[in-house]
Amino acid sequence: MCVVLCSALGACSSDDGASPSPAAARTPRDAAGDGLFRDFLDGKYDGKGHPIGASVWQAESECKATIGSLEAEGRRLSRGDDGAGSACSAEVASLGLGRFDLNVRALVFDTRAADTADANKTVLHLAARDESGALLGEKDVPWSAFPTALTYTNVFLSFTHGTNARVKLEVTWPAEVDARLDYVELFRENRNLLLEPGSALAQTGASLQVEALAPPAGFELQVSCDAQDKTAEANALLAAGTATREDTEFRSAFTFPEEALLAGCSLPSRLRFRIGGPVSTQTTARVTRYAEEPPCTFGTETTRVLLTGFEPFPAWAEHDNSSDAAVKSFDPSAVPGISVMKLTLPVEFDTAAAIVESAIKRCDPDVVIGFGQGRSQVDVETTAYNLKDSAEIAGGIPDNRGRIPSAEPISSSGAAELTTGLPAAEILAALGADGITAGTSDDPGRYVCNNVFYRIMTSAAGTKRVSGFVHLPYVHTVGTAEQAELRSVVTHAVVAAVKKRLAN
Repeated sequence: MCVVLCSALGACSSDDGASPSPAAARTPRDAAGDGLFRDFLDGKYDGKGHPIGASVWQAESECKATIGSLEAEGRRLSRGDDGAGSACSAEVASLGLGRFDLNVRALVFDTRAADTADANKTVLHLAARDESGALLGEKDVPWSAFPTALTYTNVFLSFTHGTNARVKLEVTWPAEVDARLDYVELFRENRNLLLEPGSALAQTGASLQVEALAPPAGFELQVSCDAQDKTAEANALLAAGTATREDTEFRSAFTFPEEALLAGCSLPSRLRFRIGGPVSTQTTARVTRYAEEPPCTFGTETTRVLLTGFEPFPAWAEHDNSSDAAVKSFDPSAVPGISVMKLTLPVEFDTAAAIVESAIKRCDPDVVIGFGQGRSQVDVETTAYNLKDSAEIAGGIPDNRGRIPSAEPISSSGAAELTTGLPAAEILAALGADGITAGTSDDPGRYVCNNVFYRIMTSAAGTKRVSGFVHLPYVHTVGTAEQAELRSVVTHAVVAAVKKRLAN
């Protein structure tokens, strides 16, 4: 059976390569771009993960520095060898006007949690100044901003530049925490379109806020409701004063009455907003409005199985999401004695997890398996992390409504890690016997999949419920053959999970 997905993907093995040694720092697998983030790498980002058009200074070769020792992949900053000083300074001759991000990729050799005495020690100080020396922005990066030792983290400073003059960037090290600097990059903020609130029930009298950050001059806000173009209606609402628009130099904010935009659209419906303009400045965000919460569809005297997949991702995507196709195609009659509830989740931090949590509380399933679109093979995820961080690739990866969290906990009081309840060995054995390449992964990324996975496992605590998460291969267009194999993966996972639940 492996022939189907292998041919669809070009290869049926992971593109991540061998795991690096701890000294080289473990790179999250999803940062490799061979699955979850490939749409961003194919468009906005260059082959090394930098935003297209960014200025990049490698710490070991291009940064001007007064301290540190050079290593193969960066500049080592050690209290035993160095005093405080400049770890990287650089100048940009003509930056232009607008909002910019200074991104610094670095790691620490040990960590401190936010509630410890050393958490606020400064690892790096970031600053941007204009040619007169006036400060455009600065930021102290605390030790607590690095959640994992020996793992590169992206830390940001955003600032606004109002002239075409020279800008000087400075990364200084106060000699408080041992660290390694990988690179520094600077790029224009032209990526984000943020919708508020996220996907939710449609409500009478509700408003939708749309915020365009650093939009191109003379842009048009294009609006659609599923396949219906709503741009003319949106413009009419603005002209009539029913909707509002507020512009500043680097931001445009809109407020629309939801009911007017949803008129003529059947629920659930996806509202999509797009900034029109040159290809390099196009950006899209999307939310879904529902008529009701997902009904509980479990039968009596059965093992109740809740399965979740995701809407297409990114927000502009027209292609399929393999996880949604897999869940929708699963046939409950293939596993005697079960009843199934299926959810298609929005690709949104917290929102997707909240929908799953609500379904678990209302419907009390015995088995919960989340599925996501992943890499180049089936991965049974073993560990969920208490972290939301879509800065794994420089510049940040927005969810479908435009949110880009950076090193935020999912639960302020939750455990740092939670372990899957799925019988991974049994699932892998069944997949292997069926000719499907699969493995386990301890790195689900820190994107929406991990957010859902963590909340699924939180909800399973103290119960006999069998829960977990599985990443499926990226398949651009799911045809009949691909769907059959994806369905087999779901079936094997359900069979193994139900067997474990009945044995509890």
